[in-house]
Amino acid sequence: MAANPMRRVEVDKVVINMGVGESGEKLVKAEKLLEHIAGQKPIERTAKRTIQPHGIKKGEAIACKVTLRGERAVEFLKRSFKIQNRLLMSQFDTYGNFSFGVEEHTDFGIRYDPKVGIYGMDVSVSLKRPGYRIKERKIQKKKLPNKQRINRADVIAFLEDEYGVEVLEE
Repeated sequence: MAANPMRRVEVDKVVINMGVGESGEKLVKAEKLLEHIAGQKPIERTAKRTIQPHGIKKGEAIACKVTLRGERAVEFLKRSFKIQNRLLMSQFDTYGNFSFGVEEHTDFGIRYDPKVGIYGMDVSVSLKRPGYRIKERKIQKKKLPNKQRINRADVIAFLEDEYGVEVLEE
């Protein structure tokens, strides 16, 4: 007997964030790199408050991010897990999400250019099951049943089966 298709775990979205800490030329270079890596145009993120010692003003663009869904998200995860296939238990939350960092953009096969420098990025992944939409739809919004929610064990099993990721204890 086949497993229930409504219990299948799938990738909802992947958010790639590149925090630069300043606007200007450095941010423009980061945006170009992120667009090359993700295959999609990133958006700028602004500072929420002024931090004087770092020279950051409220409303100044200091980072860029891109949200991938569907096939693009799955392809990006395959590429990034070839680079880093080990995650720690602390990188998972209780709701079916996990995050990890990529230290250098050169890991994605981009040649190092001294004019550009080296940029790292944070990757946050959100997983879901079919039927998850009832929680977020506009009409007849309902609470997601406990058995339909994703827990840490489901996420770890999914990553080991689909991507061959090794999850380590602290």
